[in-house]
Amino acid sequence: MLQYILHGRSDTMTNRDYDKPLEFDLAIGKQKPNTVRRHEKYCPFCDVPHLKGILDKKGPMIWLKNAFPVLKNTDPTLIIETDNDDGEFTHYTPEYAESLLHFAVSKWMIMRQNRQFKSVLFYRNYGRLSGGTIHHPHMQVIGLKEYDYHCDVRIEHLKGQVVLATPDLEVNLSDHPLIGFNEFNLILHHDRGFSDFSRYLQLTAGYITERYAQFTDSYNLYFYYFPEKPGIFAKAVPRFLTNPLYVGYRIPQITDENSRLETVRALKNKLLSIKD
Repeated sequence: MLQYILHGRSDTMTNRDYDKPLEFDLAIGKQKPNTVRRHEKYCPFCDVPHLKGILDKKGPMIWLKNAFPVLKNTDPTLIIETDNDDGEFTHYTPEYAESLLHFAVSKWMIMRQNRQFKSVLFYRNYGRLSGGTIHHPHMQVIGLKEYDYHCDVRIEHLKGQVVLATPDLEVNLSDHPLIGFNEFNLILHHDRGFSDFSRYLQLTAGYITERYAQFTDSYNLYFYYFPEKPGIFAKAVPRFLTNPLYVGYRIPQITDENSRLETVRALKNKLLSIKD
């Protein structure tokens, strides 16, 4: 199953109309519950007996249709990670995190095999600035029928200053971030490195929450595939207020060289600490 993901899909479309962004249905959006920014006590993901559109289960992990399909011409699905409303990916045991990631990646693969989608998004929100509306830990897998993200995200965005590398995987600090400053990339070259890939992803997300704790409590995890390059690509992004140069001109920024070297050193030490 995993092998299919690592080798991509050779016929992925790469042409789209740049003047046609995704359309957000405000009428549906207004109905969405919000347990992140509003003090709503009811969590729909805790109310498992009343969940609808369930596609698959593995213990407390649930893959289901999104009850609020706010993006038109898409097929949005969710993966509820755990039955613990206050759970967090960085706090799961390594074994549970790996099992969860296997489960989620397999669902991503299933949707990628569906020929009606030009591309399939797979990502995770955490914290008030991450863009999420439900506090309960979950991931999202969304099939896009008329939009190919490969027109906007290229392999160059996942390359950078190496933090750690083995024959099976690489962790780096992006040289060409999508938004700016410190974006951390993880690349799985071979499925035998999946366990380390999962653990390093946990530790990198944990590094973000520790390193930037005085500035933000938020991060996103994004996953990518590229038809021309086998592998699973992931990006861990600390979330702040978006810098104005990017908002107005789409100009990303990176930190100075000394700061980058210090960031690489600190993350490398954290990743290597699990081997001690």
